[in-house]
Amino acid sequence: MNYEHAAVEVKGDVAVLLCNGCGITIAEGTKHEDREHYCTMCMSGNCKAKFKKGS
Repeated sequence: MNYEHAAVEVKGDVAVLLCNGCGITIAEGTKHEDREHYCTMCMSGNCKAKFKKGS
């Protein structure tokens, strides 16, 4: 499945959903909703991590 808004990394048969703000793993599965997802820290504005594209 192609994701336009969600940050998803495919590892074999598992699709790993990443935070659109910092890139940490939010969930693993086979399908995810194609929308932007943010971790609790990003939602609160206290996240210090940086999203690393292409990693």
